[in-house]
Amino acid sequence: MPHSDIVVATFGSLRPQLTSTLAMLLALCALSAEGADKDLFPRPVSLQPAIDFWTRVYTEVDSRAGYIHDNRNLNIVYEKLQFKWYSSPEDQERTIDEAVQRYQRALRGLARSDPEYLSDDEKKVLALWGEDTTPDVLQAAAGNVRFQRGQADRVRDGIVRAGAWEDHIRQTLRDAGLPGALAALPHVESSYHPRVRSPIGAAGLWQFTLFTGKHYLRIDQVLDERYDPLKSSQAAARLLERYYSVLKSWPLAITAYNHGMSGVRRAVRETGSTDIGDIVRNYRGPRFGFASRNFYAAFVAAMDVTGQPRHYFGELERHPPEGDRIVKVPAFVPVASLSQHLDVDAALLRKLNPSLQHAVWNGSKYVPKGYYLRLPADAGLENASTLVEQIAMAEGRSTQLPDRYYTVQRGDTLSGIAQSYNVSVRDLMAMNNIPNQNRIRAGQSLLLPRASAAALLLGEPSVSGS
Repeated sequence: MPHSDIVVATFGSLRPQLTSTLAMLLALCALSAEGADKDLFPRPVSLQPAIDFWTRVYTEVDSRAGYIHDNRNLNIVYEKLQFKWYSSPEDQERTIDEAVQRYQRALRGLARSDPEYLSDDEKKVLALWGEDTTPDVLQAAAGNVRFQRGQADRVRDGIVRAGAWEDHIRQTLRDAGLPGALAALPHVESSYHPRVRSPIGAAGLWQFTLFTGKHYLRIDQVLDERYDPLKSSQAAARLLERYYSVLKSWPLAITAYNHGMSGVRRAVRETGSTDIGDIVRNYRGPRFGFASRNFYAAFVAAMDVTGQPRHYFGELERHPPEGDRIVKVPAFVPVASLSQHLDVDAALLRKLNPSLQHAVWNGSKYVPKGYYLRLPADAGLENASTLVEQIAMAEGRSTQLPDRYYTVQRGDTLSGIAQSYNVSVRDLMAMNNIPNQNRIRAGQSLLLPRASAAALLLGEPSVSGS
């Protein structure tokens, strides 16, 4: 059921002790609501080792360390690796590979060796698995050795960052009739970092992929609302509501957030069970890998850890809730004009408005009409709405700047194209999502930015179309 707020009309006529009692009751109601939230997320006995494992990952080791472990039986942790602060990524990967191979050799050796002649590594592994473990189990375990990097520093930083949005996100979820405890999900997805982007292109607090995001958010050359903490949270609530309405189980709905609803329905069909513990233990779908199998357990661990941060991290000074002033932009306006006339530094304006795409900041596109612009609350802009209306009247446009393209010819280079159009290679790469400037091909259509310096100063296009 949708969350209902308790509204108190006035406290003025209440005696101090009555006020204190009422405050205590309200606090107990809040705790009861959180407890009810947690009851919706069961913890099958078979899943407890995974929950315990992720709790360790989130609290005991930071990103300069990690565990060599079995990827099926998370009770089995072979070794903790601790890297030096100066270790390069390449050195770390080499150390990880060597450790993984060492335990693979030990497991295979155990599977075929006379227990009387064991190496030190084999003795260590046998102590973890137990002397009654069969050679077949040990041989199979050799293929399941994995490294998991620690995340304690990221979780701690995420708890600090979450102060800015978590209360609003919980209320957004409850307004949609969903458990407020789902606000722990961005800790698993992004460590509450609104600008993070995964290697596969998932973005923002809730890590929407491009495909899924376009069903719920505006994602184009001008706006990518995946990076807006509030709008993306509204979209996540709608998506989670849809998953739950079909799957009728929060463990399954949360797993679907990672694995997709069709994948979870297939798992239910093939295992004949809706119990997440049974599915994790028995389903062998080709895409149901380590991340999908562990997503629900990681969520439960994150819910536990972030629900009592003092226990794990001591006192933390969390970011205060966002108090930004929000004004509607009534026309298409160059962002440089807004920055200049509102006297707000462009870097700060960009930080407050992460959903505005690179094309807006380099002047290739205007801030869109109807956009809700966030401004710093402490900038002395009490009349911000009036100022923005005046800027829009003086420098606003009735239409957006049109896209302009260049078709790559044989022999072209990105630096050559950038020089020809008086734009930066960085802008070309950012606007066209090109990770490597040497990877363009003949016939490819490139979206052209406008010259950054002129655009930022004047808010006007300064190069001719192709």
